[in-house]
Amino acid sequence: MQQRDRLLWQVARSTGGWTSLFLAAALLDAAASLAMPVALAAAIDAALGGDSTGPALVWLVGLLAVSTLAQLTAELVEATTAARATGRLRHRALGHLFALDLGGQRRFAEGDLLNRLLQGTAETAKVGPSMAGAVVSLLTSIAGIVALLLIDPLAGLVFLLGAPVVWRLARGFLGSSTELTERYQTAYSGLATRFVDAMSGVRTIRASGTADREARRVLVPLRDLRRYGEALWNAQRDVGWKLAVLVAVLQVSVLATAGHGVIAGRVSPGELIALNTYLGYAFGVFRQVGTLAHLGRARGSAAGISEVLHTPAPAGATGPPLPAGTGAVSLRGVRVSDGDRALLDGVDLDIPAGATVAVVGGSGGGKSTLAAVVGGLWQPDAGAVTIDGMSLWQADQRSVRDAVAHAFERPVLLGETVADAVAYGDRPVAPDALREALRDSRAESFVERLPLGRATPVAGLRLSGGELQRLGLARALCRDARILVLDDTTSSLDTVTEREVSLAMDRAARHRTRLVVTHRAATVRRADLVVWVEDNGIRATGSHETLAADPDYRALFQQPRGDAAEYVAEDIPLVARPRTMEQA
Repeated sequence: MQQRDRLLWQVARSTGGWTSLFLAAALLDAAASLAMPVALAAAIDAALGGDSTGPALVWLVGLLAVSTLAQLTAELVEATTAARATGRLRHRALGHLFALDLGGQRRFAEGDLLNRLLQGTAETAKVGPSMAGAVVSLLTSIAGIVALLLIDPLAGLVFLLGAPVVWRLARGFLGSSTELTERYQTAYSGLATRFVDAMSGVRTIRASGTADREARRVLVPLRDLRRYGEALWNAQRDVGWKLAVLVAVLQVSVLATAGHGVIAGRVSPGELIALNTYLGYAFGVFRQVGTLAHLGRARGSAAGISEVLHTPAPAGATGPPLPAGTGAVSLRGVRVSDGDRALLDGVDLDIPAGATVAVVGGSGGGKSTLAAVVGGLWQPDAGAVTIDGMSLWQADQRSVRDAVAHAFERPVLLGETVADAVAYGDRPVAPDALREALRDSRAESFVERLPLGRATPVAGLRLSGGELQRLGLARALCRDARILVLDDTTSSLDTVTEREVSLAMDRAARHRTRLVVTHRAATVRRADLVVWVEDNGIRATGSHETLAADPDYRALFQQPRGDAAEYVAEDIPLVARPRTMEQA
């Protein structure tokens, strides 16, 4: 069984109770509908024979009421089942996505993920009612065929002549609709990805006057969307008209055969009317195109969700906790790759406990990747990372989160209020720790000026890049972590504020190990150790004064960086990195 079909089966089983209720209501409706022609035939034959039609009419009205009630129940249960299955599937997919390291998350572009998690899950979640509906429809059709054979075996045999043709058409349509849905979803994901990229660079587009050109770039996937969408509809149209022709031919043939049976005396007038009704039910087996289209879309969408769910997540969540220690970090033979491209290769590094280590280098050299590896956000493809003598990826990941705190260049505020955003984490933060973190990050002054202070809602809050970075630093300082990983967290601060923040952090975090990715010479001078990263490896380590003897090293601090607020973390292509997960 393929992964997508296995997922569809799991989704159908997860809604077992509701799907069973839908199936029961649909079967009750089918049973009542199948009994109606018998009641109608009895009423007609009774009227033609001069007998009382009362019992047959009561039976007919009762069956009609049961069928109506069953239909209403089935529609309500179908909507509820799909909504519940969608919620469960999205929760499962998001949970697995957040369990991935940055390497796993980078396999999917943001727009692609949005499409899979929203549209893909909604389509996949319909599989339970769709399968149940297909089963009921098939059973109803089979019952109609059986009724034809019972009323007039000759007419039933004529109908069965079309079964092999229908099977061939249905099988081919299911395969083509599944393939076309997968291609359509891929094109849709490309459109969503381009749109997300354009929105993230809206200032650049506006400043460059390239709105029309960018709109054309974003809409390029529409050609594929139209092609695959039209192909899907054309496939449905082709199988539809072929079945329509087959139905017309069979209907005329069956009714002609049954009409001859009335003349010959083997079929009564009432039975002829019942046979005509059952013929409509029997033709239901020819009208499964819509159901097959639903199943095809569900299979195509499930393929995208399965790819996310089967992306390997790092192990170690249930391992032993990290031992008590002071934050000594060691890397041996670390390699990190993105496809065929090595982001880090052959990295050996020892970070002494309590030391402040500055990581410097040119764009794309591997600085942010190194920070992510040290902080446990990215599991290396090869090599070992230890904290206080224990492998980071063999330890319980909750203890790793307790030991390591992160701050990023462009933090994202998560939570309802500013206080929630600063204290955001899997452990509560004491009010005193929150206040001290705001003070040490020099965020206290502007937070107090907000309309409601720390209780100001985050939604709609407008802050500068420097203010956001100070809140990100406060969030890292809130945690009683032995290691702080600070990835270019002061790039948007002016020189005076950066110095105030650095001095305050020197006091607040003097006993913590700090790994600081930076481009500021002043920050590097205050570091105990400088790690010079170049060409996806470590070129040299030492003090700033020692490394400054190399002109290439000095050149790192002489190159203009442009607008820091527009600076994108090196190593991580804009189109492929899940920003919120990484930056938050």
